[in-house]
Amino acid sequence: MLFLPEIPGRFPVGATTFVTPVRPARSVGSASILNSLSNTPEPALYLEEVAFTAYYPADTRVNGTQKIQHGLNWVLRPMKESLSGFAKFSTLPRWILWPVIYLFGTLIKIPVYPNAPLLRPAEFESDKTLELPIPEQWPLVIFSHGLGGSRTAYSQFCSRLAASGKVVLAMEHRDGTGHACTSRSWGSNGKSKPRSILYYKDSEIILDHMSKSDASPEFPLRTEQLEYRRQEIHVAYQIFSRFIDGDLSVELETIEDSNIGRGSWSTLGPSGKRTVRHDENVTLAGHSFGGCTVLSILSTKPPPQYQSIPVGNALILDPWLEPLPSPGPVPLIHAHDDNRLPRLLVMNSETFTLWKDHYSRLQDVVNMWEPQGQRIMTLVGSQHASFSDFPGLPVFRRRGAEILMDVISKLSIGFLDDQLEQALKTVKTRKMEIEIIGKKKDGRPKRKLVGSIGDIIVT
Repeated sequence: MLFLPEIPGRFPVGATTFVTPVRPARSVGSASILNSLSNTPEPALYLEEVAFTAYYPADTRVNGTQKIQHGLNWVLRPMKESLSGFAKFSTLPRWILWPVIYLFGTLIKIPVYPNAPLLRPAEFESDKTLELPIPEQWPLVIFSHGLGGSRTAYSQFCSRLAASGKVVLAMEHRDGTGHACTSRSWGSNGKSKPRSILYYKDSEIILDHMSKSDASPEFPLRTEQLEYRRQEIHVAYQIFSRFIDGDLSVELETIEDSNIGRGSWSTLGPSGKRTVRHDENVTLAGHSFGGCTVLSILSTKPPPQYQSIPVGNALILDPWLEPLPSPGPVPLIHAHDDNRLPRLLVMNSETFTLWKDHYSRLQDVVNMWEPQGQRIMTLVGSQHASFSDFPGLPVFRRRGAEILMDVISKLSIGFLDDQLEQALKTVKTRKMEIEIIGKKKDGRPKRKLVGSIGDIIVT
């Protein structure tokens, strides 16, 4: 087996993928796609089931002769669907990708404990040498992936948050932005056969002409996908909260129908509190279009059937802003916030910071949340994919991938633990300096940031 790098942190990490039905199932927006068999249009954004992988502190103690398996498949099953999805997203032929997908799908594992029980904070033996306090509850983080991503494509980042003492719900967005997934309808007589959803290309989507006059006329499909994603996250938050509270009527299963072990998730601690803190200070996090999704949730009223999520922190990685309304987005203040905006941290890649127009808009957006500034941090030597697992994959590992992931994780955990200033002292910070290193094909100057891989620029 080829494992991704081991996860540093206080706690071993478990991973369980949950699915829950949406009742009633419904179409979102006007987008449609041709059915390949009947050649008739059908809704492209049909919300019938929501899935997410939870990464969390795991109880790996062995009972009797039982052993807890180590290692989760990085490539989503079935592999045939992942192959087709990656081919569509990358525009590479299937025959070129097949050996890679087969190799990765067969050999590459995420170093976590699948379906392990959730560790109860009160049962954790504190490391007295580090003088670290035992948490009363695990904070909740909801993570939204970018285009071509999945619930496993950010396993290093999500697992490192989990290893620091957090429960992270990594969404599997079924809006055609992931490379591949399968969805089902849950009827009174059971579940339907899975239907495949591969990455949507603009050319295959049919949109009602009225939708093109919406907030982002240049990205009408992305606008509707944002609406779909918002509903998915509200469903996931509502169902998971009820599950944590011990509601036995909640329809929640694992994706492979294994035993959930509800006791470890819903038991009250010695202080009478739930194991997972979901009723306050929830963190919304996301990368690229997922960062866009976070900003969209924070600037949009929740769907009529859902309460607003009590967001205390927004952790946004290299956000792609173009699908959002401009000027804006403008933060909303909800009743549970006591007129306070969520704490915000944006981490940018060098690539996106050097994108002048986009970076200027990002600064304007952040200033609406953080007028004092110093909430955008750029990682020297990073690319847009540096926040995901892709640069760190075995065989294709890029130079500096582990350094960048270490810095990303360290600053993220410091921010969530309200120790960002201390975390910044452990990395090298520098002023922004740009140098010209040549010319692009179109004749414009090719620029790069001055510094070493992993240096941080705070603006």
